[in-house]
Amino acid sequence: MEKSSYRNSREGEVPYPPAALAEGVCFSYGEHALFENLSFSIPPGGCASIVGPSGCGKTTLLRCLAGRLSPTAGHVRVEGRIASISQDFRLVGSLSALSNVLHGSIGRHGVLRTALGFPKCERERAEQLLCRVGLEHHIHQRVSQLSGGEKQRVAIARALLQDPDILLADEPISALDDVSSHNILQLIRGLAGERTTDRQRPLTVLLVLHHQHFAEMYSDEVITIGNEKKIAPNPDLRKREPGLLSSEIPETRFRSPTPPSPLPRILAWCLVGALLCGALFTINISERDLDGFAGNLFRFVLALFPKSFLEVKELPWMTLLSSLFETLQMAFIGTVFGILGALPMAAFAAKNTGPWFLQEPTRFLLNAVRTVPSLIWALLFVSAVGLGPLAGILALTAYSVGYLSKFFYEAFESAAPGPTEALEEIGASRLQRFFHAVWPASRAAVLSSSVFMLEYNVRAASILGVVDAGGIGFYIKEYIDYRYFPAVTACLLLILGVVLVLDTASRAIRSRIIEQG
Repeated sequence: MEKSSYRNSREGEVPYPPAALAEGVCFSYGEHALFENLSFSIPPGGCASIVGPSGCGKTTLLRCLAGRLSPTAGHVRVEGRIASISQDFRLVGSLSALSNVLHGSIGRHGVLRTALGFPKCERERAEQLLCRVGLEHHIHQRVSQLSGGEKQRVAIARALLQDPDILLADEPISALDDVSSHNILQLIRGLAGERTTDRQRPLTVLLVLHHQHFAEMYSDEVITIGNEKKIAPNPDLRKREPGLLSSEIPETRFRSPTPPSPLPRILAWCLVGALLCGALFTINISERDLDGFAGNLFRFVLALFPKSFLEVKELPWMTLLSSLFETLQMAFIGTVFGILGALPMAAFAAKNTGPWFLQEPTRFLLNAVRTVPSLIWALLFVSAVGLGPLAGILALTAYSVGYLSKFFYEAFESAAPGPTEALEEIGASRLQRFFHAVWPASRAAVLSSSVFMLEYNVRAASILGVVDAGGIGFYIKEYIDYRYFPAVTACLLLILGVVLVLDTASRAIRSRIIEQG
């Protein structure tokens, strides 16, 4: 890169038209104007700052220049490509600094190319930019582990990879200390006037700053928006009484708050008690059912345990272990197929990823799928495809799709909107925004939900055999019918052992996933 030798308009003619031009620009929200009759011209390769009090419209003016807002009156013109740096950075925290910088080139490549990996030339340029902004030792470090100043440098490198003709930086030092602020402003100021082989026009920089002294120190020109701060009155706020804002504060403001009345809680508990009593007295339980209840239960518990070691040895262990393995296979296959089916359904249902006309129909369909318990799904598939593990796999798949889709689209919707909006401004398609912003932010939640679903499906698969849908549940039902209770106990203990092992493993996996982000 080399510095351009542009000449300021005060010194003579410039070789290019103004990089940014505003003539009589006004912007209003309803009847309340933020700024009026604002005019300025920034030459190519210059560095200008917009300053003014909070709420005066600095960010709004920047958005007008970026083309995201239209002024109420007047017109703005910006020559060439624009790249923006937001004050909240809009980076994907779970990705590395390099991956975030590569997003600056996403508009130049298709979905498949960016999903499989960015071109080598883009990676090399991104690494060079990270080295230039002083992050050569943090290239592969996750952004969430970087400091505020380092995140700002990543945002600058991402903007530069877009090969902009004009760089718009909104409050780039708002969350930084003085030392970091000077470093960032020196870095940005040094970019003004640069050219590249892909950009013959010198780079123009336009900053929004709060502090006048920073603007005067690092800018060629300072654009000041009026000192008056215009605030639209809120009609919903009650007018304050005279004297409320004076130094004499009414004594009543310091009185202890009145404790809440316990009456609502008492009434709520009374309602629960009344419903419980009503259910106990109206349910069809006769005296005959209760006659000998305790004794029958005690004899049944004793029958569950073998009488001798020989009886334990004679249990059909090979049959039980084989059926248990079949149960685990059913749970694993059903969970994997459920994940594969839930991901696209969740993407269609999520409000930040799916087309608006598919969101509600998809959610309605998923609600209908979740309405049916896994055991009922097993009965339906047994009727459709016959007895055996295939019916159980289909039942677990349907049940997993219904619940995982809900978990997944809630995770997608929880992703911060800033990175998605930043990629949209760069030119990323809907699929690219999903793969590079939404998915990295929700990946930990999606994987955690998948591990939980596998754990649940092992329990569910163990009971599907009751309706002849395969697995160890078939033998549990058979042994209960023949009153071979020690074998029932053996089945339950095997399931318990598997569940305990799986629960320990899933907790370790989920904690690892969450830790890695």
